[in-house]
Amino acid sequence: MQWLKTLPDPMDISLAEVNDDTSAYLLPDYEDDDEQDEILRRFYGHIFEEQLDGWWTDERDWPQNRTLELFAEWFTVEFHSLVIDLVDAPLESEE
Repeated sequence: MQWLKTLPDPMDISLAEVNDDTSAYLLPDYEDDDEQDEILRRFYGHIFEEQLDGWWTDERDWPQNRTLELFAEWFTVEFHSLVIDLVDAPLESEE
């Protein structure tokens, strides 16, 4: 949140507004909750960059030392074991 206020064009936004519309990511299947830490270690960098890019696209202004510890400070992570697709169409990628 503080990072947003350090940008060249600082955003005047509350934490509630930041948390108003959070992202969900599909991750590989895992057998038990003990594997969640390994999955997070594997994907946190990509998720971190996706989130930063959603707020500010100039990577030069992003934090340079994007560690798992910083990620944990900035983001609340929830794992959910079930995703239900209610759309009768193939999945599409924006890439």
